[in-house]
Order: sequence, then C-alpha cells, then structure tokens
Amino acid sequence: MNKSEFIKELMKQTGYDEERCTLINNIIENHFILKKSNKTNIIKDLKNNVNLSEDDLEKIYDIAMKIINTEIKNKLKHPF
Repeated sequence: MNKSEFIKELMKQTGYDEERCTLINNIIENHFILKKSNKTNIIKDLKNNVNLSEDDLEKIYDIAMKIINTEIKNKLKHPF
C-alpha cells in the first residue's frame, strides 16, 4: 500500500479530511509504528499537532495499526 492509498483508507475509516489524514500519516511515518514502545511517542506527536481528544488519538492509532496489519497479511497471502 502506498502513501496515497493509506491516506484514502484513513480518510474513509476516520471521516477526517485529506489534510488532517496527511498530517497523521506524516507523524506515523516518522516512527516505526510496529514497535509497541513507539505508541506513546506517536500519540504524543498526534496530540501536539492534530489537536484531538485522548480517545480520538487512541482510535486513530488503532485504525492505523489495523490498516497496516491488514496490508501486511494481504501481502503474505498474495506476495505477487
């Protein structure tokens, strides 16, 4: 999944506009999202830049993880 597909999927699942989803994507790209210890860093950066509640920040993180995990599973099932 490329960057624009991820942003479109994030827009679809969160209901946010493209500008906000692009900002969220940039923050996530700055961290290795699959490392559990980076969750707090990602949420902290989102809180500082996106201006959402703690619950919304957790939901965004969970949605992003779900999108990425689904894509990884699809690549493993269909590598070509």
